[in-house]
Amino acid sequence: MSVVIKKWSFGMGLACRSGFLTGFMALLLIFTSNAIVQAQFFNGFRQGVVGGVMIDAEGMARNATIAELHDMLAQMRGQVQGAVGDLAKPSDRRMISLKQLQQIIDDSQTQKKSLPEEVMFLGGLTRIEFVFVMPEENDIVIAGPAESWKVSETGSIVGSKSGRPVMYLDDLLVAFHSLRAARSEGISCSIDPTPEGIQRYEQVIRQAAANLESNPSTLEPVLKEAFGPQDVRFTGIPTNSHLARVLLGADYQMKRYGMELAQPPVKGIPSYLSMVRNSNANQVESRFWMACDYNAIQKSDDGLVWKIGGNGIKTLTEAEIVDSTGGRKQLGKAHPTAQKWADTFTKKLDELSKKDPVFGELRNVMDLCVVAALIEVQGLEAAAGCDLSILRGAAESSELAMSGTPKTLPPQLSFVRSNKGLVVAASGGVMIDSFAIASNVQSSDQLNSEKVTRPSSSAGWVW
Repeated sequence: MSVVIKKWSFGMGLACRSGFLTGFMALLLIFTSNAIVQAQFFNGFRQGVVGGVMIDAEGMARNATIAELHDMLAQMRGQVQGAVGDLAKPSDRRMISLKQLQQIIDDSQTQKKSLPEEVMFLGGLTRIEFVFVMPEENDIVIAGPAESWKVSETGSIVGSKSGRPVMYLDDLLVAFHSLRAARSEGISCSIDPTPEGIQRYEQVIRQAAANLESNPSTLEPVLKEAFGPQDVRFTGIPTNSHLARVLLGADYQMKRYGMELAQPPVKGIPSYLSMVRNSNANQVESRFWMACDYNAIQKSDDGLVWKIGGNGIKTLTEAEIVDSTGGRKQLGKAHPTAQKWADTFTKKLDELSKKDPVFGELRNVMDLCVVAALIEVQGLEAAAGCDLSILRGAAESSELAMSGTPKTLPPQLSFVRSNKGLVVAASGGVMIDSFAIASNVQSSDQLNSEKVTRPSSSAGWVW
C-alpha cells in the first residue's frame, strides 16, 4: 500500500496540517501512568507494575517484558496478604477516623515502625461517599464501600470480590499535601512534544509527501526516530507520586483504546478510529481528556453530614486547531463523531474500571482530592475541632512513594485507512478541579437523619 500524505496529525499535544490522500495516519504518544517498577511504600511494599510499563533511571518509560511482569507480580503477591478479621468482610459503609489515622502515621514515624497493610490500603475503601464531622470526638470520619484486597493480574491492588481498585493512604496524603497547589493551578498531567522533535517530524513528513510511493510500514520507524522522546508534565502534585502515575495511566489507556492500539476488555467500546473510518462527515482535530464528574455535594442542615455522589469520572472532547509549533486553540465545541466516542467511553467507565483497574484508580484519586478540598473549602477541621496537620504534612516529611519520575516517553504510530483520508488528532490529558467540586454544595433534608455512632475507643481507627 502506498500513501501520499496531504494532511497529517499526531496526538497528545500536537496536530499539524499537511494533507492526505488514500489513507490517514494517526500518531499517538503513549505512556502508562501507573507504571512504575519500584514504588517504595511505608513498610517496604513495592508496587511492582501497573499498566505494564517500567521507568528507567533516566525517567524514560518502556514496556515491561512478560518475564518482568511475572516476577513483579510474584513479588507483590508475596508481600500483600489481604484483610483479616472484620476487615475481610465486605461493608457498604466502612468508616475511617482521620484523627486516629494520622495518629497511627505519627506513631509509626516516631517509633520507626512499619504501617500495617490495612492502613496502607485505607481499610479496603473502594469509594468515598460520606464525610462526617464529629465535634464531640474532635474528629472527621470518611466512609464508603470496602472489602478485602488482593493483587490483580495488572499489578493493581483491587477488591477481592468486586475487582474494583482500593484506595491508597499514599494518595490521600498527597491530596492533602497538594491542597495549596491544587487551589492555585489545579491538578493535571500532559505530554508535550519537544521543538526539536517537531522540526524533525515536519521534515520527514515533507519528504514523504514529495514521494508518491512512500510506504507506511517504512514510515513508522522513521517517524518514531525523528519525533523522539516527549516531555511529561504535571501540575499540582509531586511528579514521583502514585497519584501522578494514575493520571498518566488512565489517559494512556484511553488513548490506546481510542486509537486501536489496544482492545478494550469490555464489549461496546469501539475505537475512535473505527468511528471516523465509517463516518462520511468531514473530520477536524479533536482533543480528549478525562475530568471529574460529580453531582453537587449534599450537606445536612447542621453541616455535620456531607454526601459525595456522581460517576466521579468522565471523558470530554473539544475540537481544536494546532499550529506547527504545537500551540493549540480550542474552538469551544465538539465534533459530533468525537462527542459520540467520548460519551460512549464515559458510559462504559464503571464497567471498564473492573477489568482495567487504572480507571477505577483514577476515580479513587479524584474522590480523595475532592474530600481533601471539601475539608479545606468548607472549614471542616474548625467545625470538628480537630487538627489534621499530620495528614497535611506527612507527604513531605516521609518518603511515601520512592519511584522514578516519569520525564519522557517514546511515540507509537498507528496507520489506518479511511474512505475520505480523514485526519484524527488525540491530544488531551487529565484534569482534576477538586476545588470547584468542593464549592458546589446544596442542603439536603434527607441527610438530616444520617447518623454515625462512634464506638468505644478500643474499636480502633476503622469500623
